[in-house]
Formats: sequence, structure tokens, C-alpha cells
Amino acid sequence: MSSFKKIVLGLFFFLLSPGCAFATTEILNIRHWVAPENTRIVIDTDEEADTVVSRTDQTITLDFKDAEISDTVPPEEILNKPGIKRIVVIPLPDNSVRIQLQLADYVETRVFKLKAVADKSFRVVVDIALPEMEKKEREERKQQKILKKDKIIVIDAGHGGDDPGAVGRKKTKEKDVVLKIAQRLQKILNKKQGYRAFLTRRGDYYPSFKKRIQIAREYGADLFLSIHADAARSKSARGSSVYCLSTTGASSVAAQLLASQENLADIIGGAENDQGNEESDPITLHMVQTEAMNLSRNLAANILRQIKAVNPLKFEQVQHAPFRVLKLPEIPSVLVETAYISNPREEMLLRSPSFQTMVAEAIAAAVDETLSGRKIPPVTVAAAVQPEKANPSPDSAKGAEPNMDTVLYRVKKGDYLEKIAKMHDTTVAVLLTLNGMKADRPLYAGSNIKVPAVKKGDEAEKVVKKRPSVQPPKYSFYTVKKGDTLERIATRNKTTVAVLLRLNNMKLRDPLYVNRRLKVPAVSGRENAETVSKKKAREAEPSKPLYYRVKKGDTIERIAKSHGITTAALLKANGMKIKDPLYVGRKLKIP
Repeated sequence: MSSFKKIVLGLFFFLLSPGCAFATTEILNIRHWVAPENTRIVIDTDEEADTVVSRTDQTITLDFKDAEISDTVPPEEILNKPGIKRIVVIPLPDNSVRIQLQLADYVETRVFKLKAVADKSFRVVVDIALPEMEKKEREERKQQKILKKDKIIVIDAGHGGDDPGAVGRKKTKEKDVVLKIAQRLQKILNKKQGYRAFLTRRGDYYPSFKKRIQIAREYGADLFLSIHADAARSKSARGSSVYCLSTTGASSVAAQLLASQENLADIIGGAENDQGNEESDPITLHMVQTEAMNLSRNLAANILRQIKAVNPLKFEQVQHAPFRVLKLPEIPSVLVETAYISNPREEMLLRSPSFQTMVAEAIAAAVDETLSGRKIPPVTVAAAVQPEKANPSPDSAKGAEPNMDTVLYRVKKGDYLEKIAKMHDTTVAVLLTLNGMKADRPLYAGSNIKVPAVKKGDEAEKVVKKRPSVQPPKYSFYTVKKGDTLERIATRNKTTVAVLLRLNNMKLRDPLYVNRRLKVPAVSGRENAETVSKKKAREAEPSKPLYYRVKKGDTIERIAKSHGITTAALLKANGMKIKDPLYVGRKLKIP
């Protein structure tokens, strides 16, 4: 073998050796979270970092080998947060990076790594614990348990810190809205005689499952409430639901999926391995859990009954799943999914202070009913909605309207909010938010209120704002027949597809159902008498009623949507109520 080939081959094996790296670790960002008992520093990297950690009295040093710094990372940051004063980033000559944290006196530190998960990159976490503050917090909690003058409710706002939870289309974060609901619930309960409410987190930071459970136990909680906001791939998914702990299996596939997703929170939020393995002792679990779980189911059922007056339910029955945050065998615990943040309408509601208050009022009423044994009527919207000045929602700031397509509805004699909400397949809460109304404001016949726009046909009257000098077009009606298309109807009525779409508030991709009545431009005076008489004859012909036979898995909402009509219209045509059972094989009349 020639000398040249030997050199090339040697270089090839050298480059493949473990000691030779082609790429360096990039330090992407340095972030921090502040909790009452500790401050957390999070260093994001594009791959798992090779670090060497050293500590003196007031400095902790992290040397990142074979690393480089992103341009967005400042060389120095003055924090002056509990336990830490500043962060200094220093490039070293040996292609390494040194990050120094200047600490306050009397702190404890713990450094650990987290692998990439979900949308989180690799992380190096530095927890700076404040022993004196931690001792003070624990003593205050235990003092409440010792005094035990009132019933103690511990409210857990889900997620927090590095774990935002679900995120809506308008970038609404679950961790933010559930904290606001939890804070409102705490205030409402603390105003009730005989109750004291406390939070597992009071700001934007992440307590591990173990920490949340520890807080509840140190307070000696009588009830534990975990507040969340649901999400699904389908934007049409909506409604509230309530869950209890299951020690065997989930009550449905959906419940199991939800529990699996929520149980990932410790990994996403950044809990160290030994903080995320809280498991109840099986013997203790079986000894004390029966009574607690019975009370949990009672509380969950009461919450469902109360919250139903505020928002439609996803599940009419209490659901069960193995949620880690509910593993408190001696404390009755429930998890409330307040609404779907992935649903555009419910995301808007979750951002609304009025809706947050209504949800909190409903849960508080259920708590009172469970612990007092008194039967409490479902909370009314009028009682729950109060004018909100502090902490306005992003959508309601500066008088802006919620980001929802709306039309105007002209109030008729005998109308009331619940009736109008049902007519437009929405809720009273949505109507109040859209119109900036209080629930006790009178409705005057002839006045206009905003309602959500319906993309497919709706029998409810819609009033379009009139522009000066522009008259609304006159129109008549055409009944769609088998084989019709928009182009054929437009040609027959001497108009265009664009005019038909505009008159009927349709989109080109919307389905065209037989027997649907479409608005078409009114008959022109230039049309001859024969054309007019033929058209009148067609309109006068009685159309055969359309029927649909119920299939397995059908719901009233799904059937109404598939035929381009409202739920209210379908119920009225069949003399049904929304609570009536829907049997497979039943023949429904489609108006």
C-alpha cells in the first residue's frame, strides 16, 4: 500500500473515532422561572450537552465542552431574582463556553439534564432552592392543618412554567387561563363562611406532581381540585367534563388519551426524575381510598350539574382515568376540563373574565353542595357575571370585540337569551361576551344583538347592517331539486354563482342539499308572464318531506350539521327535546 493511501485511510479512521466531533453544541437560550421557594434557570441546547459543574459559596459554574453561543444569548444578564443576582456567559479559547451564575447567600443548588421532548429542546436545568423560604412555606401550610377551623380546599392550576399545556389558535395558553380560573375560585370560596382555599401554584412556574400532592397533604386538604382546559385535533370538539382517579382502567379511550397526555406534564415541565415518581402505597390505597373515591364521584357529579348551566358538557357522566395528579388516596380529588381551548368559540370564552367567573362560581357551588350536604340550584348566569375591570382578556381590551364572525339578530317579542342562544347553537355566555351585556339587561323587541355567524343554512333571522345609499337586494326563494348545481340554479334564475353565494351566506365548497330553500334575485319586470307563471308553479308545488334514518354513533348535532340545518330546527320538526334519547333506526323528518 502506498504512503498516500495509508495517510488517507488513517485520516478516515481518525475522523470516525469517538474523540473527533464534526459539530458543536449550540446554546440556544437561557431562561428563568421564579417560584416562592426556588428560582429555576433553564439553558436550552440543540443537542445533549457535555457539561462540567463546579460550585463555590456564591457562584455556580457550568462549562459546556465543544459549544458555541447563539447570537440571541446576551453576554450578561442582571436578574436580581430570589437566590440569584446575575448570569454571565464567557466564550473560552478551547472551543468551550462557561456560564456563571452569581448566587445570593444561603441557597442550595441542583443541576440536572432533560432530554428533548414534544416541542422542548435539550435542557440543562439549575434549581436554586431557598431553604428558609421553603421552611416558612411548609410551616404555614402545616399550621393551617393544625388549626383546621374551616374546610380546606386546595386548587391546582394545571401546567405552568416550561409546560404551557394546550395552546389555542389565538395563542391562548392553558397554563394562563386555568390559573385565572383557579384564582377566581379561590376568592369565591374564601368569601364563603367555613371555607379556606389555597393554590398549588400562585404564578407562572411548574410544580411537579409530587410537589402538588405534597402541598395538598401539608394543608390537610378536604378536597383537591385540578383545573385544566381540554384540546383535540378536531376544532369542533367542545364542552366541559369532569374526571376522577381510576385505579384500574379508563372509562373511555378519550379518557385514557387525556390522562396519558396530562401525565407527561412532569417531563415537559422539567421535573427531575426523583420528583416525578410519586406512587401511593398499594396497602394504604386500598385501606383509605373507598370513602375518598366515593366523595370524589359525588363532587364530580355535582360539578357536572353546576357547570352544565354555564357551558355544554362533553360527557354527561363522570369520567375515570389514571391521572397521576389525583393519586391522593386520603383526599377526594377531581380534575375539571373547563372547556376546549382548541375550539375557536370556547377559546374566546376561556379568555373572557366573565366566563372564567361563571366557571369558578359553578365549581364553588358544587364544592359547597358536596361538603355542606345542602342541595344548591345550578348557578345562574345573572348571579355569576359581574363587571370586570381588572385583568381584562386580550380580546376585550380597549373595547375590542372577540375575534368571531358575527351577524345581527333582531329580537322578537317573547325572546330571551337562552332561547336565542339555543336558536343559534351557542351559549348564553357567548352572547353576553359578544354584546358586552349583563345577564339581567332587558331585551327589547326590535333591537339588534350580535350572534355567531353560521356558515351553513340557519333558519334564524339575520339582520345585515345597512350601508348608506345601498339598498338590500330583493329576493325570492328557490327549492333545490335532485341533480341541481349552483351553476344550473344561477343560469335558471338569470344570475351568477357569486350572487347566490352572497345572498345565502355560503361558500363554494358547501354541500347543496335537496329541498333546501335558496334565496335568488327577485323576478325582473322584463321577464315575460310565462316565465313568471312557470316559476310560481314550481314554487307552489308541494315538496315531498325528506327523512333520515338514525345510524349508530349519530347525534342530533351531527345530523343537523350534515343536512345544513340548525339543531333547533331539527328538534322542532320532530317534536323532540335536546335531552331526548336518539335510538338507532329512528326516522327523523328533515325540514
